[in-house]
Amino acid sequence: MPNVDILFDSPLWAKARLSCRKRVPLILETAWAMVPQKPKGFDPELTVTLSCDADIQILNHEHRGKDKPTNVLSFPDWDCMADIPAGIGAAPIGDIVIAFETIRREAFEQEKPLEHHFSHMITHGFLHLLGYDHIKSSDADEMEALEIKILRKMGIPNPYISL
Repeated sequence: MPNVDILFDSPLWAKARLSCRKRVPLILETAWAMVPQKPKGFDPELTVTLSCDADIQILNHEHRGKDKPTNVLSFPDWDCMADIPAGIGAAPIGDIVIAFETIRREAFEQEKPLEHHFSHMITHGFLHLLGYDHIKSSDADEMEALEIKILRKMGIPNPYISL
């Protein structure tokens, strides 16, 4: 089961009443249980930073060369899950940073509950830490299919279908 540290870097998260301290571990536990071909004897450790647009814009510019806010950034410690040795026990896999204003705006624009979009972004960021990506269309198909399956398990509809 994943071990997560949750850092609140913006007061906006408390006002949203998303119960992040309870919700994030449940999302990660569900996602981890459904990830195929995980290393045996390995428990991921990660940090989730609940941030704001201004701070994530700085990170996005520094690490991706994009001078604008984004919804979620992942900073993996491993290139892919296959690099994680079996039997390693608990080990860090990286950090997820998520921006409140952006995910709130996206949820509104996509006519989705904020809780659903938040759960999707945490799932998406977590899969990036495990080496999943969406640069090539075949990789995107694999990652999106797994996201849909994980979210369905949590009672959240397919996030890739417009309502």
